Amino acid sequence: MMHGNRNILQRRGRHPPHQYLLEIGGIDLEEFIRNSRAYAIAAWILMPIITVVFEWVWTIIFSSSQYVLKNVILFLLLLVVINLSFKSFVPRYKRGRMLTVGLFWLVLFIIFDVIYYEYLLLIGSNTLWVEYNWFLGGLRWLVLLAMLLGPFFMVRTHVGDPDLFSMPIGKMATIGLLPSSLKIAYYRRKGAEIGEGVSIGPLSILDCKKAVIGDFAEIGMACMIRANEFVMGKYSNLGMLVIIDTHKVVIGEEVTIQEQVYIGGLKTDKSEIEIGDLSMIFAQSVINPTHPIKIGKRVGIGGSNFLFTHGTWQPILDGFPVAFGPITIEDGVWFPWRVFVLPNVNIGKEATIGAGSVINRDIPARSLAAGVPAKVLRTGDEYIKKYSDAEKRNILRNVLTEFVGYLRIEDWNVEDSELEDSYASAVFRTPRGPSSKIDNQVIFLFEDTEEVWSKVRDRAFVITLFSLGESKTVEIEQDGSWWFDLENSTWGGKRTKVSLVVNAWLSRYGHWLKYTR
Repeated sequence: MMHGNRNILQRRGRHPPHQYLLEIGGIDLEEFIRNSRAYAIAAWILMPIITVVFEWVWTIIFSSSQYVLKNVILFLLLLVVINLSFKSFVPRYKRGRMLTVGLFWLVLFIIFDVIYYEYLLLIGSNTLWVEYNWFLGGLRWLVLLAMLLGPFFMVRTHVGDPDLFSMPIGKMATIGLLPSSLKIAYYRRKGAEIGEGVSIGPLSILDCKKAVIGDFAEIGMACMIRANEFVMGKYSNLGMLVIIDTHKVVIGEEVTIQEQVYIGGLKTDKSEIEIGDLSMIFAQSVINPTHPIKIGKRVGIGGSNFLFTHGTWQPILDGFPVAFGPITIEDGVWFPWRVFVLPNVNIGKEATIGAGSVINRDIPARSLAAGVPAKVLRTGDEYIKKYSDAEKRNILRNVLTEFVGYLRIEDWNVEDSELEDSYASAVFRTPRGPSSKIDNQVIFLFEDTEEVWSKVRDRAFVITLFSLGESKTVEIEQDGSWWFDLENSTWGGKRTKVSLVVNAWLSRYGHWLKYTR
């Protein structure tokens, strides 16, 4: 009997008491909490308590509760309470699960606020409406914003997830809430060079000593950019919840970084990342530029890829390996999903890496490598096909046929394709907009002859298998049409929604064309 009690006490010493009690009944507390989100939802009860106490104190001091400053202070106070709550007694959760919790908090607070004003303060719904009305100077909607997004930003996540509370929350809750135009004006006054047509989404901030952003660049919602030097080329795009926190960042033109990409980690004076024109980094990738990372032009970094320029944890003086070193990814490289790159690696031009690979050594140009660790499987002509002119024409006919099918499911009005030996074309109208009222033509030209050019109509999207001279591109643009040069990987004409659809379709087949205007 004594042995049994001793064993119980030993088990209790190894685990928290509440976990031990639930384990007796065969219940795993951590798993229960993780799945139910009960603690996170229950933590909301602190919000009305803090609100009532604050409102009561405010009324005693200022004799009235109708102050804009009151709601701003309440908003900041609730952010602090939410942060302390999630740090103190709310368990770790996956961040994505907190969006549902935030929605619960939002609904509960609206119900509480209505009851509080109507039945406790006996003020009436008209006063509450004034407090929530932006145009009348009320800012109580900030509290609803804290309810909706507070759990998402403040939650402690499992090891490996970026810590979003390391963001400068104060700036996000003030400057971040400004409309894009006012935010841009503010950063320009702070010395940033921001071009025309730039968009910076809600809650997004720049915390940079030097910032240069090119024309028509877009920064999505809730992005945090912290760098000593940040350069972003024209027409580049950052998706929602991109976090950049490193010494120096240079992003080329027409670069896309999708949602929830994290660029940061240990900082040194060598910490910098350079991303070439037309490259794309897909969602949920983690890039660690402790030492320099250089990504070339037209590089595809698939989703959930990991690039680390350092590998260290165990003590070097005890003989454990510690590695720091740069990563270079040359032009045209393709990483599918879940590729892990270690320090001191160079990946040659137009190399392809198999999904799930770990790269710990250099990969030669124009090769196919895969495995853990990655090994070269094929190189040169063993891997990359050489098509004849006739085969290329047939491929482009199929590209047009697929494009017509896609446009039809998107409710575009498209005539049947003309698939000839020297060209392939289709006539279409869009569902809405200027292109819905007049015929448009998409045409692939396989030969540079006068007879073939005579097939080009007005408002044409001309895609050529051959190189176009400057005089010809100017002529096409002056006629109100567009051109796409597959030989030189460039395109031009007025940048419209339809031209972007055509360009995006070509990119599906690996032809990433640079806009020349």
